[in-house]
Amino acid sequence: MIQLKSVPLPKLLTEKLREELTNKFKANKKENVWNKPYIKKALLKMSNSKCCYSECKLDEKSNYMEIEHFHAKSIYPDKVVEWANLLPSSKRCNGKKDNWDVIAEPIIHPVLDNPKDHLYLKNFRLYGRTQKGKNTIIAVDLNDRQHWVNPRFDMGSKIQEKLEEIEEQLPNLQTDKTKRRLIKTLKNILREGTKDYEFSAVAATIILHDDNYILVKRAFQDNDLWDNEFKELEIEVEYCAMDIKA
Repeated sequence: MIQLKSVPLPKLLTEKLREELTNKFKANKKENVWNKPYIKKALLKMSNSKCCYSECKLDEKSNYMEIEHFHAKSIYPDKVVEWANLLPSSKRCNGKKDNWDVIAEPIIHPVLDNPKDHLYLKNFRLYGRTQKGKNTIIAVDLNDRQHWVNPRFDMGSKIQEKLEEIEEQLPNLQTDKTKRRLIKTLKNILREGTKDYEFSAVAATIILHDDNYILVKRAFQDNDLWDNEFKELEIEVEYCAMDIKA
């Protein structure tokens, strides 16, 4: 889970329309007044086409996007199309959160809060640094083994294996062919820990805390291979990464 940067309110969602849609919903709670293509498009842009909670890619396989109401619409109907209340979510996370009252039991707002202030990673599971973090894990079931922990483990293990392979090839770093290949491979690994990629917070955390990554980075720096692209990628990875302890 990473902090998202808010995107502007869609121009089509005028104040007048928001009032009309809100009144329509309050008159009939079955009216899906928020399900507008231009709203979905803006929310997907905000989250890099990922679920704001689990970071799974949306509209792929069974991870269909749903518009999540941070303040449950059943409890706070006046916020049904309030822009700051709308978030992109997987069907599973949205269903798990359901009518959770975020006022009574606060959870992380992916835009207003920085998740790394409230969560940390250990053995591919998320743990709460704060009560808000603990509530979030429960509310959307972020440690569901089948849907989230196992995919994180598979992804993380592949990253660790690739870093180990690079570390083993460091003695051949002076060979031009090997040098080019390792540079390309390491940059691709770093990209997996940036905001556009699935489970980027977990990937970023694993990368930065991996012993082989630390050794490889030092070797690249010693051989003047740590260029500006590496530096920029690492800054992006640091943005997504969490701590591995409370």
